[in-house]
Amino acid sequence: MNTVQNPTKYEPTEKEKALLEVLINPENRMKSITDICKIAKCSRSTYYEAFSKPEFVEIYKQYSVDLVKQSVASVLNTFIREAQRGSFQHGKVLLEMAGVYTEKQQLDHSGNINTNNPYEGLTKEQLLKLASDEE
Repeated sequence: MNTVQNPTKYEPTEKEKALLEVLINPENRMKSITDICKIAKCSRSTYYEAFSKPEFVEIYKQYSVDLVKQSVASVLNTFIREAQRGSFQHGKVLLEMAGVYTEKQQLDHSGNINTNNPYEGLTKEQLLKLASDEE
């Protein structure tokens, strides 16, 4: 009989949980490992042992991504507000995100152009760019 075992879900230790809580707090972003360990009330060896576990690293990455996702709405609102106030940089970023604006691109070519068909050899993207420039 062939039985398939369910892998046990990784559960951080209490010290690792405390460490994660300190690590994901934005106020601690630029603190040293020593300071982080003091705040988390754990040793440096606990810190290094935790980060040697791929499961701990995965949880830390997921918590970090979740934290960023929680902040996206307020960041976008700030960019919109600043763009409405006339900030070119904020407006540019929003337009790029919306796919409405792209930086001017350098087009290199060999210099050999077939005068019978000047568009021969151009990629679809290059042709679309030419068509949008002509409008």
